[in-house]
Amino acid sequence: TSGGAMASSETLARTGDPGATHDGRIMPILRSSVALLLAAGYANLQARQLLTAQTARPMGEAAVTSATKGLATAFSVGSILEFFVSPYFGRFSDRYGRKPLMLLFLVAPALMRSLCVLVKQPRARIFLLQADFVSVRVLGVQPTQAVVGTMISDAVPVAAQPAARSQIAAAVALGQFVGNYAGGWWNAKFGAESTYAMIAAIPGALFAGLAYLLPETHPRLASQSAIEAAPASQQQPAAQSVLRDPECRLLAAILGLYELMAYPGLSTVSILFMQDRLGWGPLGAGKFSSAIGAAAFLGSSLAGRLLEAWGPARHVSFAHICNSLAYLIWGTATGAGGMAACLVPLALGTGSSPVVMTRFMRRAESLGAGRGEAAAAIQAIGAVSRTIAPLIFINMYLRAKGAGKRGRAFLGAPMLFLSMVALLQEGLHQLLLRRESQASK
Repeated sequence: TSGGAMASSETLARTGDPGATHDGRIMPILRSSVALLLAAGYANLQARQLLTAQTARPMGEAAVTSATKGLATAFSVGSILEFFVSPYFGRFSDRYGRKPLMLLFLVAPALMRSLCVLVKQPRARIFLLQADFVSVRVLGVQPTQAVVGTMISDAVPVAAQPAARSQIAAAVALGQFVGNYAGGWWNAKFGAESTYAMIAAIPGALFAGLAYLLPETHPRLASQSAIEAAPASQQQPAAQSVLRDPECRLLAAILGLYELMAYPGLSTVSILFMQDRLGWGPLGAGKFSSAIGAAAFLGSSLAGRLLEAWGPARHVSFAHICNSLAYLIWGTATGAGGMAACLVPLALGTGSSPVVMTRFMRRAESLGAGRGEAAAAIQAIGAVSRTIAPLIFINMYLRAKGAGKRGRAFLGAPMLFLSMVALLQEGLHQLLLRRESQASK
């Protein structure tokens, strides 16, 4: 039965979307923009932490601790706000287009980062640095990636969408790799404030370039009357489709679980694990973070070929198994060899999310949801995962560390938890294939 389901899935992937017209300009523009924006974002992540500590240090060690905790709180607050505002962004996107929303998400970080540089008063600057972290989730990189996904749904035929989304994932990973290295070097040579000033200019430069170069991909914006005359069924909120349709629920659950594996949510625990289990300092931890970015880049670049060779169903299953193996090796690693060994399956496990996302978008659209709202629904579900993930991981880690020598063996519990999450994803995927097989009989 799974073979028949796989064949059906492959047939769907080849049918194409009559409403999508491939624009030869769109993918190079999106790839380069995402890579540059994410490089600035990861450099910003380092600089924000350093600049916060440097600003608070004259007020005492307690102020440094409080400011650092404030950044962690800002991350969660931003994810909570993202959950509530993402549906409104989806509706805005479907009514007014993708390009205006994309440009809005470039203006906000440019303004926030500029304020963080210009304001010198310590308490005000710390507040702005925390507000900048909130804005990244609500008006910055996170929603920008959702808009990019919607633009791919608009402009790229369905058969090519998984490969296109993999290209964007590769651009994200490239940005992570470059941003970590370049940001670390610039911080060491010129200081965190200088880094902030540099990366404040990047969204502004992108705004100027994209305002001129980026085409509008919304399929109905050529005619305002076409938007106004759109049937009510096409304007149904995507969240309702997700909640009511069994296939959308399964796909949304799989996509939401991917967000638990996003490295920013795991990074704090990962650094602590490398310090306590392996005895690595900041340099070793930074190199491993960059290695994860390089692995994700290579895996995303390879995903298109694996998808062509195996088809969607086998490729997704293979990726889930690789992810489970990668986090199992990572969680049980006792040295550099084990940490390096997890990178290969981690790279091979990066290609499933684009396939699942493409299928979700097609299903939601067939139920009458707008593409912008469908992407916003997944963004909201991802926001929930991003909110709870750091709390789950740090509680697991602190419990293991609090158990003394006996708990040392369980310091990798967060990674082992993610290994089981990957198996759960595969269970949901098999359930989805079974439903598809039964429906085709």
